[in-house]
Amino acid sequence: MNICRICGNELPDNLTECPYCGSRQGDEPDNHNTGIPGRAEPQHKVRNQEISTVNIEAGMPAVAQALALLDIKISEAHLRGTGLIRVIHGWGSTGTGGRIKAALPQHLNDLKQRKIILDYLPGSQYSDTIPRGRHLLSKFPDLKTTIRPDRRNPGITLIEL
Repeated sequence: MNICRICGNELPDNLTECPYCGSRQGDEPDNHNTGIPGRAEPQHKVRNQEISTVNIEAGMPAVAQALALLDIKISEAHLRGTGLIRVIHGWGSTGTGGRIKAALPQHLNDLKQRKIILDYLPGSQYSDTIPRGRHLLSKFPDLKTTIRPDRRNPGITLIEL
């Protein structure tokens, strides 16, 4: 199984296009979803325009496990100098919001207060028509390729590092 470079869903090996978000899948390896940490670099490295996708709902973990995985992925992204993380957390099978989604804002507020992250934007509030969305699009031009599946998506959150 492969992982979609854009939405993080599992895909059969033979697909060239994701049936969930419609993005074309390339032949190049995507180390952002493998869990393999990048080469250690100084913490003061200037952030780049790289976007990493992390799926913390895969395997239906408990909230504590999902948040612990997110913390690891944030640490790895800091080491690589990644500027933005697209977190796939789902939005609950009932349509009212899952436990991970409900716990995430408090956790991210704590990380923001401790200056581990700069800011975050819930996908439900993300759009190219609002200032915060336009700010992220101007700072991370690759977001333009995912604006269709990401816009107003309650199952994701964007974290700026």
